[in-house]
Amino acid sequence: MSQEHLTRHRFTVPVQRQTLQGELALPYVTRGLLVLAGSCAADDDPATVTLCAALHRERFATLHVDLLSSRECRFADARDHLPQLTERLLAVVGQLRQQITLETMPSLPIGLVADDGMTPVAVRVAAQRDQDVRALVCHGGLIDLAGLQYLKILQAPLLLLADAEDAPAIANARRALPHLPGACRLETLDAAEAATREALRIARTLAWFRCHLAP
Repeated sequence: MSQEHLTRHRFTVPVQRQTLQGELALPYVTRGLLVLAGSCAADDDPATVTLCAALHRERFATLHVDLLSSRECRFADARDHLPQLTERLLAVVGQLRQQITLETMPSLPIGLVADDGMTPVAVRVAAQRDQDVRALVCHGGLIDLAGLQYLKILQAPLLLLADAEDAPAIANARRALPHLPGACRLETLDAAEAATREALRIARTLAWFRCHLAP
């Protein structure tokens, strides 16, 4: 998708005593909105940039937002503070819902995209906001850190992607799958080249959201 068919907006969410900053990118014609939340991710991370470009070509809007401030990212354990990260992602989804209700942004189905440590955060949020989060894709991470009580109530269709050599994530996902009541699938990314693996990840992510978010 060319840049002239894509509008970008600053997105802010007040939380506690600070404000989260994000970028909302809206294609001219949009079929859904995907939230890519990180803890201390760089805005110019190549994998994120490539994924967002692919999502835009498929007419998915994206909201890329970091849940921790630069000051908080200096603390090594900040990325592991699951309750705080969950609270902030809930605030992001709540802000989106408020803007949709007020008609200051288009009414779009919402999906979540998570990596590694953000996987249990996304699962917790989707379980608690099942009227808002319609589907999610998680790559890596330990899903059972979300807690059994959240796994058992998750209704949104969930795709779990794991690198073929990531044995802990694969074993963890297999233990969690029987507890998930909604549609869920575990797929491994088996490719020697990083570029090929990233292409597989993008293709499967797109397929999942085409099917479950904007059929």
